[in-house]
Amino acid sequence: MKKLDLIPLQDSDKLVFPEEFHELSLDSPALEFVTDFKKHHPAVLTASMSALDAAQVLRTGHLSWVLVMDHRGDFVGLLSAEDVSYQRVMQYVANGVKRGELTVGDLMRRRNRLQLLNREQLENTSVRDVLASMRNGGQRHCLVVDMNRHHVRGVISAEDVAARLHMEYTIGAPENLAELLRAVAAVH
Repeated sequence: MKKLDLIPLQDSDKLVFPEEFHELSLDSPALEFVTDFKKHHPAVLTASMSALDAAQVLRTGHLSWVLVMDHRGDFVGLLSAEDVSYQRVMQYVANGVKRGELTVGDLMRRRNRLQLLNREQLENTSVRDVLASMRNGGQRHCLVVDMNRHHVRGVISAEDVAARLHMEYTIGAPENLAELLRAVAAVH
């Protein structure tokens, strides 16, 4: 057995995060930016959780998104920081819903409304191409699916990519139905 030295942590030693590494670019492989569930356990909340509590979890955990499960443990949607933003919550309040009664299930994007990217296609694709497809489709987050096994393998988030590349990248909704249909067809 090899003897290892245990050394005390120094005051100058700091915690680092993926966005602090600069070797990635828009031409880097897309899979470098996927939160792969084979390697990382995804953050998960339940659909019945209070929206206010979920917003707190996202803020304190520095999370841009979480997956949502129902009481049986089935995947039912995705909740982003934008979904629990003050503006979005106030839209519900303006429609007569009490702030304290809003749940994750009320604000999340339901599973059947989420777009996906085929993991196999991402193997030879740059993140630049993925972001362009996401922008065309008005998608800030896309599931990454192993189509052969029907496994949701991960998520790629435009916000997370932009943070890791130290850049701004905004994605809005498609301008009209024709653009939306073209964008959805391009993603699939």
